[in-house]
Amino acid sequence: MRLPLDAVERELARLWQEETRRSRAPRMELLTLVTLVSEERLLERAHEVVAAVAREYPSRTVVALCRPGAPPGITADVALHRASADGPARGDAITVEAIGAARDWLPENIERLALPDLPVCLWWVGDLPDHDRLFDRMLLGADRVVVNSCEMDLRDLEKLSNLVRGRHGCAFADLTWIRLRPLLDLVARFFDDESARALLPALRRIIIEFSPREGDTDAASTQAGLLFGWMAHALALPSEHAAWTRGEGWAEVRLGGVAGRFEARARADVAPGTIVRVTIECEGGRFEIERQEDPEVLRWSREVPGAPMPPHTVHVTSHDESTLLVRCLERPRRDALLEASLLTGSRIVRPVAPRPSAPPSGQGAP
Repeated sequence: MRLPLDAVERELARLWQEETRRSRAPRMELLTLVTLVSEERLLERAHEVVAAVAREYPSRTVVALCRPGAPPGITADVALHRASADGPARGDAITVEAIGAARDWLPENIERLALPDLPVCLWWVGDLPDHDRLFDRMLLGADRVVVNSCEMDLRDLEKLSNLVRGRHGCAFADLTWIRLRPLLDLVARFFDDESARALLPALRRIIIEFSPREGDTDAASTQAGLLFGWMAHALALPSEHAAWTRGEGWAEVRLGGVAGRFEARARADVAPGTIVRVTIECEGGRFEIERQEDPEVLRWSREVPGAPMPPHTVHVTSHDESTLLVRCLERPRRDALLEASLLTGSRIVRPVAPRPSAPPSGQGAP
């Protein structure tokens, strides 16, 4: 049943009264999770994820979707999250629909739906649209902001970095970055001993292979750009004047004496943008991580003079979105390494990242 927004709290109070009579379970909610869905095709997925999060982390969830049409207006559906069909309630489930120009009314109206005196987490689902400030405006009321940069275009790394630097008083998290952390740890392990670290001044080339999105012509995936940004930051490579060359299925950037090469290698068994191989070449040494036939198994190998080490395989579990989102909620602090890697990566890919299209005639950014 569609409700006007001013009826949402009354309906939720009625549902909780029924719940108290049924189960006598106390009402407990730890935060408000606001989910902005960029495209209607992502709505079902968003509902499934927030329901799974509420089972682990009792919350008020607000899932917002915009549809074209007239006259403008905002309505809502309400329900209670449950751990199971007959289990106790785990929070409020609110779905908000904005029609037409009412999209611009969302920030203020969603702010009124947030639970008082509790943190607000904002999760943007999907790609960031060009010439649109809805996401920016929603940040003002958030304590924690979550994105998944793997769903975005390469140029969006710069927009995300600008938002992070502007801060808006909130902490940023990226589900793609969390998925990258095991790979970052494996790269760092190459240089645990002095014999391997001694080769870094002779670093010559970094190769990153990734599985592209269908029809994508970007020089690299956002995940590959973020990984390379972390490596360039850690190695203090010059990122301000990146010189690029491109060919069919590859792109190469030169940062001082180091070349970074991105190669597209499609794999149907991994998510688009996923990194399938990382190779680091130094004079006298070579380091490599490669995804095996089982996409959750990585082969780790290195060749260092005077320090032989056999290759080995590592199983890395690919967690679903709800698990990653719960991790973000449990660690509500700024991630300085993510912010630095995002800044460096966005600077490096800027020359080859497609620029936003011009806004429609007579229409600027709202």
